[in-house]
Amino acid sequence: MQTTSSPSSPQDAPLADVPSTGQSVARATAGIGALHIARFVVGFIAQPLIAHNFGLRWQADAYAVSTEIVQRIWLLFEKVINPAFLPNFIAAMKEEGEERAWKVASTAVWLVAIALLIMAPLAWLGMPALVNLLSQKAGPEQIDLTIRTARTLLLGLFFLGFSSLTYTILNGYKRFVYAALGDTLWKIGVLCGALVALKINAPPERALALIVAGFVLGSLLKLLPHLFAIGRKWRFLRPKIDLKDPLARKMFALAVPLLLGITVSEARGFYLVYLADDPSVQVEAGRAALKWSRIIGDNLIQIFPYALSIGIFPFLADLARERDRQPLTDTLLGALRICIFVFVPLTAILIALRFPLLRAVWESGRLTQADTIAMSAPFVAFTLGLVAFACEMMLSQTFYAMTRAWTPTLIGLGTSVLWVTVATLGVEGLGWGLAAIAGAESLSKSVKCLVMWKMLKPHLGDVKRRDNIFFCLKVLAGSIVAALVSAILIRFLAPADDASRFKLKMMLAVTLSGLGAVGVFLIFASALKIEETRALSAIGGKIGRKLKRG
Repeated sequence: MQTTSSPSSPQDAPLADVPSTGQSVARATAGIGALHIARFVVGFIAQPLIAHNFGLRWQADAYAVSTEIVQRIWLLFEKVINPAFLPNFIAAMKEEGEERAWKVASTAVWLVAIALLIMAPLAWLGMPALVNLLSQKAGPEQIDLTIRTARTLLLGLFFLGFSSLTYTILNGYKRFVYAALGDTLWKIGVLCGALVALKINAPPERALALIVAGFVLGSLLKLLPHLFAIGRKWRFLRPKIDLKDPLARKMFALAVPLLLGITVSEARGFYLVYLADDPSVQVEAGRAALKWSRIIGDNLIQIFPYALSIGIFPFLADLARERDRQPLTDTLLGALRICIFVFVPLTAILIALRFPLLRAVWESGRLTQADTIAMSAPFVAFTLGLVAFACEMMLSQTFYAMTRAWTPTLIGLGTSVLWVTVATLGVEGLGWGLAAIAGAESLSKSVKCLVMWKMLKPHLGDVKRRDNIFFCLKVLAGSIVAALVSAILIRFLAPADDASRFKLKMMLAVTLSGLGAVGVFLIFASALKIEETRALSAIGGKIGRKLKRG
C-alpha cells in the first residue's frame, strides 16, 4: 500500500500545478538567478580582494591549487547527484508518492555520508603526493604551504558534498530559492575572510589562513538553509540503505557513466593545473592567473545559464516522459536561443573591453597592471567559449532528463582528449602559455555542443532550422555592432593612469561603455524583429505596471 502525504502548504507541493512549462521555467530561473546575481556580486568583490592580498605571487598559486583540489573532489558529488538522483526522485514522487520518493532519498543520503567519511581522510593522507604531482616549478616552501592549506580546506568537504544532495532534494520540490541561497552564503564566508585580511593589512601567508577559514565557514553556511528548508520532510528519512530498490538501482545505473565521465574530467582538470605550472609559462603564479582570468566569465555563466539549467531540469524530466516530443523540443530550443541571445553579444563586448575591464576589476594592492596584461590572453580565449559553456548545460540536462547519461559522457571523453592535446601542444610546442589552455577548453566545449546537438536531434520534434539560423545571424550582426560601440565609448570614458580613484573611475567607464553597447544591441535586435526582444519588452512592461501600482 502506498502512502502519499499531502503538502502542508502550496510551496511544499511536489509537483505544483502551473500555468505553463515556459512560465514555470521562467519563474524558477528568476528565483535562482536573483540569488546567483547576489552570489556573483559577492564573488566579484571577494576574488579581487583575494588578488589584492596576493598579486600573482607564489602564495596566490598555493591558494589556487589547494582550492582547486578540494573543489574537484567535491565536484565528484556535485555533478553525479543531480542527474542521477533527481529524475528518480521526481518519478517516485509523481507516480508513487512522497514516502516512496524518500525511500530512494534515504539510500542516497547514507551512501553520500559514507562516501564523504571515506574520501576526506584518504584525501588528507594523499595530499602531499597529489600536490607534488601537480607541481613543476613550485619550490619546497610553496608546496608545503599548499599541502597545509588543502588539508585545512578538507574540513569543508563534508558540508559541500552533503549540500549537493540537499540542493537536489529541494529542486525536486521545486524550492529553488532556498537551494540557491546556500551558494550565496558560501561566497559570503570567503568574502568575510578576505575582508578581515584586507582590514588588518595581513601579510600573504596570514591572509591565506584567514581566507581559508572563511571558505570552511562558508561551506557550513551553504548547507544550513538546505537543512532548514527541507524541514518536516526529514521525517520521511529512514536509517536504511536499500540496494535492492529498483529506483536505487536505476540511480546507480545513471551514476556509473556520470562517475566515469566526471573522473576523466577531473583528471583532465588536474593535468591542466600541472600544465599551467610549466616552466615556459612566464608568470610566477600561473595557476592563479589562469583561475582569475576566467572568473568574470564563470560568474556570468553561474548567474544565468546555470540558474536556467537547474530551473529547467525538473520540467525537462517531466516532458521527457511524454510521447509528444514537441513540448520538450520547444523548451530546449527556447533555452538555447536565450543562451545565444545573451552570450554572443556579451562575448563581443567583453573582448572589446578586455584591457580596461581587467584593470578595473583586478588591478589593486599587490596585483599590478603587468599582472592584468598577463591575464588578458587567457581571458579572451576563455570568453570565446561562453556561448558553448552556456549551451552545453542545456544540452546535457536534456540527455539526463531522457535518462541517456552515457551519451554526453562518451562525447565528453572524446572532447577531453581534444582539450588535453590542444592545450599541451599550445603550451609545450607553440609557447602560447595560459592562452593555449583556455583556448583548448573553449574549442573542446564548442565541439562537444555540436556533437551533442547532432546526437540529440533524432529524439526531438520540429527544430525550426531555417528560423533559428536566421536568428543566429541577426544576433551575430547585432553583436558586432555592439562591440564596435563599446570600443568607441571606452576611448572617451577611460580615465588617465594617474587619475585619482583610478579603479572606481575605470569601473564606471567600463560599466557605461558596456551598458551603452547592450542598449545598441537591443535596439538593433528589436529593429531586426528578434523574438526575444518582445519577451523583454513584455517583462519590462509588466515590471513598470507593478511599480505604478506600488
